[in-house]
Amino acid sequence: MTTPRRKACVECRQQKIRCDVEQHKVPHDPCGRCKKMGLECRILPTSTRNLRQTKAEMRRELEELRWNMRQGHNPGDPNYPHSTASPNVDMQNYTPLDHASGSYSDPSGRTDGSDSMSPAFESRPPTRKGSDNHGTLSRAMDGYVLDAQRIDDCFTLYFTQYHPLFPILDASKEPNEYYENSPFLFWTIVVTGSRRYSEDPTILDRTSQYITQLAFCSMALRGSQIPVIQGLLILCTWRLPTNSMYKDMTHLMCGSAVHLATQIGLHIAGVGQDFARMPLEQDQTLKVHRTKLWLCCVIVSIRTSCAEGIPPLAESFFDSDEHDREDMVPYLPADLQFLHKVYIILMRAMVAMGKTNLQSINCDVRVLRSLISIFDSQLLSLVPSSPSDLDTLQLSCARIHVLAFHFFAHPTNPGLDADGLSRFYSLCILVIQSASTMPTTQTTYLPSVSQSFIDRTITLAGFSILRLVRSPLAQHLDTMAGEHAFGLAVQFLKNVSLQPGDLGLRTAHIMRDLWGSNRVFRKKDGRIESLGLRLRTRLSMSVSYDMFWYWREEFSNMQNPYSGEETTHPSNSEALPSTPPFSSQPVREQLDPTVVPQNPVTKFDPSLVNSQLQPNPNVMGFDTWDASEYNVPPMLDQFPDYDWAAGFEFSNGEFPNIPLAPMNSIMPAPGNAPPNIGYTFG
Repeated sequence: MTTPRRKACVECRQQKIRCDVEQHKVPHDPCGRCKKMGLECRILPTSTRNLRQTKAEMRRELEELRWNMRQGHNPGDPNYPHSTASPNVDMQNYTPLDHASGSYSDPSGRTDGSDSMSPAFESRPPTRKGSDNHGTLSRAMDGYVLDAQRIDDCFTLYFTQYHPLFPILDASKEPNEYYENSPFLFWTIVVTGSRRYSEDPTILDRTSQYITQLAFCSMALRGSQIPVIQGLLILCTWRLPTNSMYKDMTHLMCGSAVHLATQIGLHIAGVGQDFARMPLEQDQTLKVHRTKLWLCCVIVSIRTSCAEGIPPLAESFFDSDEHDREDMVPYLPADLQFLHKVYIILMRAMVAMGKTNLQSINCDVRVLRSLISIFDSQLLSLVPSSPSDLDTLQLSCARIHVLAFHFFAHPTNPGLDADGLSRFYSLCILVIQSASTMPTTQTTYLPSVSQSFIDRTITLAGFSILRLVRSPLAQHLDTMAGEHAFGLAVQFLKNVSLQPGDLGLRTAHIMRDLWGSNRVFRKKDGRIESLGLRLRTRLSMSVSYDMFWYWREEFSNMQNPYSGEETTHPSNSEALPSTPPFSSQPVREQLDPTVVPQNPVTKFDPSLVNSQLQPNPNVMGFDTWDASEYNVPPMLDQFPDYDWAAGFEFSNGEFPNIPLAPMNSIMPAPGNAPPNIGYTFG
């Protein structure tokens, strides 16, 4: 008679040591080693081995023992949270084999889902085969313990307020399952969901301190890359609060996400067999999932680069595989395809503009204005196919970045493009008004959950309005509407702010200071020249970065780094501001009914412009212009991409921390009109 083979418990099997568990008992008693070390003793019905997982478990156990020794913790102590906390993240019961069992350890760490204030999770069905519907477990990161109630709340906030704006994750999964798949992705959801969590505002402060380090540690572990890419893209879409560009890691994380994606072959259509070590099934669902994730990488990367004022990364990857993925089009969401088209056009515009010698004030204005006209027309052609108001807003933001290149033209030679600048002025006003009053849910408005790309575009639009109302064209513009829109932009950035003194709040105060300044744009001879740029190497964002230097010169007493462009500082009695004084009243108040209720200016009225300000009729036409030299496609055949990020670097001087008023959940439109969420930019 053959003696049945004895089975070792999971912990002993992973360490390849003898196990004395008495498996014939039901339930069985823990083996001597698990009992001594306070581990959960489990016996799996199968004996499948995975050497790769074994190495991971050994490394994790070594890290936990070292951490506990340094902290003086005993894993068996009942007061110690049941986790194997490492210096960076609590890998609580994170065993790859748990995937198959669908079980969770330590019932004492569970909470009843009915105790959570997150109805979205209470109504969710079981999320995977074998799920036993256990409650959420408490987790810890670098000694900071977050209870299950707070985790459920943060997950609810993320999937109800942020996920609809950037649906890159599976909303049906539970927090426990996300943690098992990737602790980094789990904490990314927590830190993003806690941005507006009023019950415990300290969660954002504590978790944001460690999430960046956890991101790079997760990349170094060389495990599953898909969750890491997803987490990086979320952090690039809603950037961590910071008060200096020097501390902002968004662009670095965005580049890492793109490189991780190319390393596993997401940029190639298919399942990525050429980048795998084992044969892969030609699964249609996997193909669609990989295509969606790659398009998200493209969108986020282009938005991030554009906001930073840096040429897009690896544009050859982003703009070369459309025909290979044509069979995926029926399976892709309409908004994803639309945004991909928008941002591909924006990327092509940035690349083409960069080839026109922008660094020189004497760049070829005819070519520059022709490029602006071509790419703006391509973006306008996509407006009828926009799936939603938010997608139309992102398209309009892309238009602002394209039209901002008007400021690179020489202000006097060959002369103002009055028609183009007037249309740009109207677009900036409409985008700011729409973004300030756009609802994302029944109780949430865009400023409270705005993506970083939109934040930076609102800043660019506000600075562009300031430049135009100080220009010779101001007498032909509706300056009252511009002042109101500028105030809305300042309030928008204040509402975006998460912490006192962060970039959103500091930028709002910089804009307010510059609006009331009588020295900005003033040359040494006393002339006001607001349409020229001194800083010319940051593409469309040169407008914003140039304005920051104006602020540094006047309010931080910093020396002008641009030779030959020193400004004078006349007294207030010698020079008066060219713009009306900035109102300190809340910008949500109704304006004079004689100004706001008028129809938005979407078409430029030629009768408003002095005939002497008409553009030069010798501007290069499309018939004689060779687009191949500037890498401009002859026809619209492109796709877009989301995400946008940029950082702002300020002086080291002390910046006043001004308390924010509580954000109003109801943001009325100007006047008695309904919220303006329609877009028909002319």
